[in-house]
Amino acid sequence: MKHCLTLIVGVLLLSLSTTAQTKPDWIHKQPKAKNNTYRYVVESAIAYSENDARNQAIARVFQTTGNRIGQPVDMAEINRAVQRETDYSVISRTFNIPINKVCEYTERTSNGTYRVYVLCQVAEKGNIQVQWTTYNECNVNQEFKDGNALLKSMFIPGLGQIGKRHYVEGTLTLIGEAGLVGAGTFCYLSAQDKLDIMHSDGVSYEDFTNSHTTYNRLRDASYVIWGAAAGLYVFNLFRAYTMQPKYKDGISLNPVILQDEKAMMAPGVAMRVRF
Repeated sequence: MKHCLTLIVGVLLLSLSTTAQTKPDWIHKQPKAKNNTYRYVVESAIAYSENDARNQAIARVFQTTGNRIGQPVDMAEINRAVQRETDYSVISRTFNIPINKVCEYTERTSNGTYRVYVLCQVAEKGNIQVQWTTYNECNVNQEFKDGNALLKSMFIPGLGQIGKRHYVEGTLTLIGEAGLVGAGTFCYLSAQDKLDIMHSDGVSYEDFTNSHTTYNRLRDASYVIWGAAAGLYVFNLFRAYTMQPKYKDGISLNPVILQDEKAMMAPGVAMRVRF
């Protein structure tokens, strides 16, 4: 029984430990353009929400591009282009630089913020017709691969779901599997204790009968519970492999400055919910 509890605690602690994330190759080594009408640019930004970090990273792409070609950057135009979230193509009203976002990668920092990397195809010059090409290596992030999630959940049920950011389902799967395995093991070991009483020397008929009845019940209960654990384990593997990862945060807490009628200011926290 002691070994069983030690195993369960070890599984829980292992599942709560931080797993290293593999960053995409394009973060460290920018890909080469397939023609001379564009180039690749990688930028990143940190914010308290994933969407804000993404927008700031794309704004930096505009800024670095404007600096490269020597064109003054109109921040109002950049903000309007970023907020559209689809057509990143304006750097000023008279100067157009098409930008095509092809990849992004998000990681959670140790202080709870988000760091978003973006890979963009950027026009080599302004006011030209760009011949975009396809880039198919965005999903090299090992964290979200189906095979990786399956392997994680194979060793620790629920860990693959957690890796794909389905935190509630992954945690409930882990707790449920650990609870079922622990309960089944407890019933089985308790049944073995009753079996030892039945086989002990000098046991009375009444104690033998009671122990035999309890033994049968505990043994059958352990088999039923272990069967449920096996079913949950198989379902956990299916979900880990087939579920789609969550790339965006549903709920985020952002720091704000609150101001009352007397112009007194104080720090606060605002909650943002994305449906």
